[in-house]
Amino acid sequence: MHFCDYMDEVGRRLGRTERAAHYAQLARTLRRAFIAHYWDPSQGHFTRGSISSENAMAIAVDLVPGSDLDPDDPRHLAGTKTLDENRKALAQLLADRIVAAGHHIQNDMYGSRYEFNILSEYGYTDLALKAVTQTGVPGYVHQIAEGATSLWEQWTDRLSVDHHYRSNVATWFYQSLAGIKSTSTAYETLRIRPYIPSVAVNSRVPKDTQDTDLVSATLDHVSASIDTVRGTVSSAWRRRPDGRIDLAVTVPYTTDAEIWVPTQGRPVAAPAGAVFVRDDASGGAAYQVYRAGAGSYRFNA
Repeated sequence: MHFCDYMDEVGRRLGRTERAAHYAQLARTLRRAFIAHYWDPSQGHFTRGSISSENAMAIAVDLVPGSDLDPDDPRHLAGTKTLDENRKALAQLLADRIVAAGHHIQNDMYGSRYEFNILSEYGYTDLALKAVTQTGVPGYVHQIAEGATSLWEQWTDRLSVDHHYRSNVATWFYQSLAGIKSTSTAYETLRIRPYIPSVAVNSRVPKDTQDTDLVSATLDHVSASIDTVRGTVSSAWRRRPDGRIDLAVTVPYTTDAEIWVPTQGRPVAAPAGAVFVRDDASGGAAYQVYRAGAGSYRFNA
């Protein structure tokens, strides 16, 4: 379905409307069939294969059904909850499975591409950070404790020792913790919306598998930058002793940015050149949203 959506978009952009229509219809057929075969109405989620990955991917590629959708929409499903309610329920399912497993990661390598960002977007940043830094199996910390200097395909052995699917955690670092995300082709527009965790987690690299006392602490600063075709975009935040957040942002040339400044219920001191747009919320956190062009900006929130 995801690739059919891509081919539909490519066909339309190239003016190949007949081919685009073919893939658009194929995507509709596959969505309807997938929901009919794998959605469990009694449980309210998809129930085959890897539960965490299947439901994370459903959110990511628009497979979640809803009773409020147009009857002609292949995701329309009478008798179920609304689309928004079902999405929230699936995100909670992902979170609940991690908690039930002692805060260990439960996704496989396909769904993990999306799961961490989904957890943050639905208010589970603390949980995601705890899972990423948890000792024991499965998890990144255990691989490091085993001496890994690359990402292994399996959590516990070296079947493949350079497996890029596990690198999703790095994507989450810059897209959710630092908040950098392109909103159009080639970073013509972008959004910076950092999620600020509050949970105390393991904060030290283990020496070996027996080293499990890793000093519990909150994550108090994050810094990330990406070199784009328009220049470097960066986002860095730091928690001050008084609990406020310093947020420093760099927007490259010919780029329009939407900057979401976490307020934590307090007023924001915004720099010149950043134009206030609205109050908003994401992942259960309050933000003030500003619009800015190329330049460097520092907010105190």
